[in-house]
Amino acid sequence: MAFCVSPNFERCGGTRALFQTSSPLVTHRATAPSATRGPRRHWSQPSPRDAQISVCRNTLFSTVLPAPAVDEVRGSGEEGTEVAVLLQSEPPEEGIKSSGLGACEWLLVLVSLLFIIVTFPFSIWFCIKVVQEYERVIIFRLGHLLPGRAKGPGLFFFLPCLDTYHKVDLRLQTLEVPFHEVVTKDMFIMEIDAICYYRMENASLLLNSLAHVSKAVQFLVQTTMKRLLAHRSFTEILLERKSIAQDIKVALDSVTCIWGIKVERTEIKDLRLPAGLQHSLAMEAEAQRQAKVRMIAAEGEKAASESLRMAAEILSGTPAAVQLRYLHALQSLSTEKPSTVVLPLPFDMLNLLSSSSSRTQGSLPYPNPSKPVEPLNPKKRDSPML
Repeated sequence: MAFCVSPNFERCGGTRALFQTSSPLVTHRATAPSATRGPRRHWSQPSPRDAQISVCRNTLFSTVLPAPAVDEVRGSGEEGTEVAVLLQSEPPEEGIKSSGLGACEWLLVLVSLLFIIVTFPFSIWFCIKVVQEYERVIIFRLGHLLPGRAKGPGLFFFLPCLDTYHKVDLRLQTLEVPFHEVVTKDMFIMEIDAICYYRMENASLLLNSLAHVSKAVQFLVQTTMKRLLAHRSFTEILLERKSIAQDIKVALDSVTCIWGIKVERTEIKDLRLPAGLQHSLAMEAEAQRQAKVRMIAAEGEKAASESLRMAAEILSGTPAAVQLRYLHALQSLSTEKPSTVVLPLPFDMLNLLSSSSSRTQGSLPYPNPSKPVEPLNPKKRDSPML
């Protein structure tokens, strides 16, 4: 058993070819043996650096490696990019049927052509079909894929009894990936869905590679998102959706190229968090908002106290400003509560009352701190004359 490995890929004509560019290429073409038996061919075993597989215009060039050489290829690929293709193959055995038509099949083709010629022009209406501009047709004759490019657009000829054709739509397809669980780098568990836009690029390669295109692309998108988002934190996923979607698109396109599919765009549609995690995040956000509100209120009170202190200093230096403040207070009281009767006193009388209250407080006797109070002596007795 042997393997074919190629760590790089690039376009080749209408299809995509896989080849290695780091060293000179040594290509070994795998040709199918003839139907007649002959001497067994000996397959060479090139070095792992010369391993390549090239798919170009329905021609397969491959290099077959023995199983021990695969470990060396895998070890060398860990430092570079990931291996794009890992295909299992075996050397062609003798007696395998060739890909072309056999003698009996060619006989059936000739009979069908003679029948079409005899019944012309009635048979021509059953042998010609129309292909739209956005479609391509792949024809299988007796189970064999006809060589050449896909048919279309326009008219194409086929044999009704021997040929079967399949139409492939080349327009942009939309695939909605359902919600699936993803674990982030900081161990957040979330459900995420996405939208993938792709188109069929190579109809021949597509029909020979996949049976269910939408399912294959959907599962590939899910596994790729799980792999890439495992290296991102929850905050990065929320803030860097565009760059993450671009990384997912590049990773998908590197795999779907061997299927004949081109991924045009991917988008992260929505995120869902578990109920408990949503509650904890909401509480954390609410606590942060409350702390911010308290800080703003404290700063406002500090600014207000500074303004009041400055106003008090200004009013203490100007008695006229104090009187104006007094009149303004009386006016506000009469405006807010009209039923309240206010008997204002003259400002001079208020000054006299304030000065008299200050003198009264100053005339109160205070103990003289210079004369210490003598403590009572319990041993000292009164005179008997008293």
